[in-house]
Formats: sequence, C-alpha cells, structure tokens
Amino acid sequence: MIKIVEVAKEILAGLEPHFKEHGFTLDKNKRLFKRSVPECVQIFDMFFYKEPNHITIKPEIRIKVKPIENIYEEASTIEGRPYLTLGNNLFDIVRYIDEHEESGERKKAVPDWLLESQRNIDKLIEVIPQYLIETMLPYFDENSSVTRVDELLNKFPRELSIHNRLFPLRANIAIIAAKLNKNPRYEDLLQIYEEELQEAEETYKEEFYKLKEILKEY
Repeated sequence: MIKIVEVAKEILAGLEPHFKEHGFTLDKNKRLFKRSVPECVQIFDMFFYKEPNHITIKPEIRIKVKPIENIYEEASTIEGRPYLTLGNNLFDIVRYIDEHEESGERKKAVPDWLLESQRNIDKLIEVIPQYLIETMLPYFDENSSVTRVDELLNKFPRELSIHNRLFPLRANIAIIAAKLNKNPRYEDLLQIYEEELQEAEETYKEEFYKLKEILKEY
C-alpha cells in the first residue's frame, strides 16, 4: 500500500526542477511551490488525502496580492483565518482558460488525481509540468495585480466567481481591490455586497463593516 508521505516526497522531488526553472521554490512542509513577484505570491498547492484503496490529490493554484491582503488582515476577526486573493482548483482554472467560463457554478464534478500505483505517480510527474506551462503560468502572469483582481471579482458582483468561489470572503477581497484600483463603481459595489452579505456568517459581515471604515482612509 502506497503511503502519503512517500508519495508526496517523490512527486515534489520530481516536479521541483520544472518549477525551479520558472522561479518557484518548494516548501516541503506545506507541499507547495511558490514564486514571489512584485507585491504578489503565486502558489501551486497539492492536498493529499488517503482513501481506502488509493491516494487522492486535489491541485489548487492561488495568488496572494499583498496590498489587498494586508488591508484584509486589519479587518480580520479570526486570527489565522485562511484566505486568498484569487485561486481555485486547477481544473476550474483550466475551464476558465479553455472555455472562457467565469461562473463559479460547477456544472460537473471537478476531477482529482487518483494514485494507485507507481505508474500513476510517474505519469503525474510527467503531466503536471504541462499544466504549469499551459495553465498556471498564463493565469499567474495575467492576474497578479490589484487591477486584475478588481476586474475579475467585480465584473459580476452578484454571481459566484471562478476566481474566488468563497463568496463572503470574495466580497471583502473584491471591495478592497475596487477601492485600491479607484473603481468608479466603488459605492455601488459597496451597496451590492452589503445586500449579498445579509445571510452570510456574522464574522464576515463584521469584517465587511470594518473594511468600509478602514477603506475611507484610502
């Protein structure tokens, strides 16, 4: 029976040269690759899960935009709450690039990588660098800025976004981006998100109202 620790170590080691070529470093403890660019961190993350007869890997890509997330931290009510500026399952981003599909609604199940044998591991080490070139790098290069976050998250403010499907969090991130980017629709967006957050978890609403006050200084 293959073990997660051994599988993760082998896959990460096999991928490291490919990611290093493009400026990414490996965080072995967190099982992710990251690259720093001006004001942003770009991340490819793999979550390993043990199933009865195989190991499942959920791949995700994330962009953390520092000016946005620094403001969010000021309003965050739960210390250590995980969050992201942009990101999703790798295959959702593939759909966005291939089909120009921006809706966060999933029409079908998102595939995961299933590992049952050494052959599966070898194949994965072969195909992930292809996804790096064809999907990850284009997405990272195009969207690692405050301007793009504003454009992507505020284009359809009342709909789920493929770029950040966590709606209460998305609203708070989106309003920061709109303010920093001097979006002329800022006041309208504030009203829309306040309406949309009425049924949200209370802490997200608290953060939203804190952000409204914080952003008056920007």
